Amino acid sequence: MTYNIDNIRVVLLGMNHGKGEAIRKGVLHSRGELILMLDADGSTKVSDLEKLENQILALAMEKHKFGDSRASDSTMRISDVPIAAFGSRAHLEEKALATRKWYRNFLINEFHLVFLLAFGSGIRDTQCGFKMFTRAAARKLFMNVRLKRWCFDVELVYLSKCFRIPLVEISVNWTEIPGSKVNLLSIPNMLWEIALMSVGYRTGMWKIYS
Repeated sequence: MTYNIDNIRVVLLGMNHGKGEAIRKGVLHSRGELILMLDADGSTKVSDLEKLENQILALAMEKHKFGDSRASDSTMRISDVPIAAFGSRAHLEEKALATRKWYRNFLINEFHLVFLLAFGSGIRDTQCGFKMFTRAAARKLFMNVRLKRWCFDVELVYLSKCFRIPLVEISVNWTEIPGSKVNLLSIPNMLWEIALMSVGYRTGMWKIYS
């Protein structure tokens, strides 16, 4: 298929509101049945999108087979079935521990423990930037995301649980690229956002709109 300028859209934010906000706006402007987000540095191979797509298709067919009310219609489209697929680097941890700086290991391991204590079970690697959503899932999740910087990925997991959106974690190829903005200051910033999210949802200050 040949792509031209009609297949490309640029969404302008006006000012820097953070990575999470940029992705939120991009997703909400998207028109595809499946929506992929990935890191701009190429740390994950784009070819791995087939892994995520295949898992989403398999889940959608399973829901259709067993008569899920949202997927039982004969005219079912994959975009109408809420499913999220998260790329994961968890299978690479044993190798990566010896080469990463200690604070990056903290953000992947201890940070996951903080999430478990605050919100219960989820997935092992929330911070991998390679994720795919059906349009139905993306609309529900990104219409409700409030965190705009470090922990919007974690909020996506939490919201998936609230909406009972099936969430699958899939191992992907990943290479650490020099020049990451993650540093020591990232730790208190991320813990602050986790605390803010916990208070916001537990007190009802942050409403969830379906």
